[in-house]
Amino acid sequence: MKTLLTAGALLLASSQAFAGMVTETASFGTQGDLTNQPIGFGINETVTINAFNTALGSLTGVSINVYSQIDTAGKSTNTSGLNGASQFKFNLDSDWTVSSAVGNYTFNGAGNIFTETDTDHQINEVFDYGHLDIFKTGAFTSTDFSAFTSDVNFNFVINATSSFNNIANGGSALFTNQIDSSAWGKVEVTYTYDDVSTSVPETGSLAIFGLGLAGFALSRKAKKSA
Repeated sequence: MKTLLTAGALLLASSQAFAGMVTETASFGTQGDLTNQPIGFGINETVTINAFNTALGSLTGVSINVYSQIDTAGKSTNTSGLNGASQFKFNLDSDWTVSSAVGNYTFNGAGNIFTETDTDHQINEVFDYGHLDIFKTGAFTSTDFSAFTSDVNFNFVINATSSFNNIANGGSALFTNQIDSSAWGKVEVTYTYDDVSTSVPETGSLAIFGLGLAGFALSRKAKKSA
């Protein structure tokens, strides 16, 4: 009987659940682009993550990664006829966030993100602050697996102000300003799951089990012969 029990234990140990993983993503805008998703007076964008497919098995974990980026570029040309000064500012008027029923994340608090100043903005000079990109990323987990039996919405909010402040050393301050600002965001949700229905004994374990049965049979035969 000892031989049979050993083989049975090996067979049981081999019947483990199959661990799987699947990732769902959703995004808005184009990363690095200056005009695809203009910020304007603010952005309030919603992306949707597909529900976990329960046909795959039993959900065991949910990890959520969130990404967002603001891109801005601009220039100011002094057409005043006199030297002056120019300053560019990019401010967040409220927190830069992503929120959902399963968790929230703040990319950046409200306030000034970027400032650049040309204190000697000469006649016809172009003050170009270049292409600024601000990339943010975050992560959180959810233990409320039931929320993922249906689609989940993630809402991105960006309220920003970008502006030039121009002055001339006398007379009228005449400047030509150009600013382009755009945003991008993405959510990446990874589901891990167990699918016990696909568990099968390994070939080696079946062979051991068979040897165990054979040994048990020989043992019984030897006892009868004795």
